[in-house]
Amino acid sequence: MGIFDGMPGFPPAGGPGQTTGSPPGWNQTPPTHDGTPSGGDAPAGAFGTHAPQGPVVTSDFSVRELLVVEHAGFRALGLCMGNSIWKVQANFQLNNSAYELTDITGAMYGAREKAVEIMRAEAEALGADGIVGTRLEIAQLADSGMLEFRAFGTAIVHQDGHPGYRRPDGRPFTSDLSGQDFALALKAGRRPLDLVVGCCVQHIPRRSLLTTLRQTGQCVELDLFTQAYYTAREAAMERMTAHAAASGANEIIGTRLQEESHVWGDHIVEFLAVGTAMLDTGQPAPDFDLAPTLTLSLDI
Repeated sequence: MGIFDGMPGFPPAGGPGQTTGSPPGWNQTPPTHDGTPSGGDAPAGAFGTHAPQGPVVTSDFSVRELLVVEHAGFRALGLCMGNSIWKVQANFQLNNSAYELTDITGAMYGAREKAVEIMRAEAEALGADGIVGTRLEIAQLADSGMLEFRAFGTAIVHQDGHPGYRRPDGRPFTSDLSGQDFALALKAGRRPLDLVVGCCVQHIPRRSLLTTLRQTGQCVELDLFTQAYYTAREAAMERMTAHAAASGANEIIGTRLQEESHVWGDHIVEFLAVGTAMLDTGQPAPDFDLAPTLTLSLDI
C-alpha cells in the first residue's frame, strides 16, 4: 500500500501503467513526440495533438503580469538568478562617534554587483533584452559573519526582435519593475536601463551613561542619532543617483529605502537605496493599449 492510496483523485494502486502507490503520471511510459502513447500505458488522448513543443519556460510572473508583458510585445525566456557569498566582518574603532565603515560598504556593493552580474549573464545567454521583477535578497549562513547575496528576475525578449530595448552597450537591462509597471513605462515612452543601488554602512554612536541617566523619563531629540541616520540615508541616495547618471538615465522610479543591521548588532546599520534607472525618450509607444481592469481584493 502506498502513501497516495485512498486519497481523492488518485486511482487504486496497481492501475494500468502505474507502480503501486504512485500518483498518476509517475513511472508511465512517456508519449512520443507527436503526443501518442508509446507503450500503451498513457491514456489515449492525454496529450492529443497539442503536445508541448520546445523548452519549458520558467518565470515568477503572475498570470496578469505574464499577459500584460505579452500584450506589450514581449515574452518570457526564463527565471535568471545570481548569488555571491561574502564574509562581512565589522572592524570597530575606539571612538564612539558616527562614522561610515567604508570597507563594509564596499563589500556590500561588491557582493550585490557580483550577484546581479551573474544574473545578467544568464539572461544574456538566453538572448534576453532585459530582466523584469529583479529581487535582491540577503541570507545569513551558519557562520555569523557569512552572508549570501542573491538576485532573481525574469528574462524577457521582444517578440519581433526589436533592438531598441537593451542598454546602450547592447547588454540586457535590469529592473525591479513588475510586469504591469514595465508595460506602462513603455507605453509612456520610458525605457528601463539598470537596477541602481546606493548603500552606506554607518556606525551609530551610543549615549554615555551620564547622558542616558539625564534623559531618563524625558522626551528629547537624540541629536547624534538624528544626524547619523540622516547623513547615512543621504549618502545612500546620492550614490544611487550617481549610479543612475553613469548608466545614462534621466530619472529613477520605484525608489526604496531599507535599513538592516544584518550580523553586526544594533549600532551598525546598512542604509540601502534601490530603484530602477529609466530613460525618458519622450516618444510614447503607440503599438499597444492597456485597458484598466477592476480588481477587488477579498483579503480581510
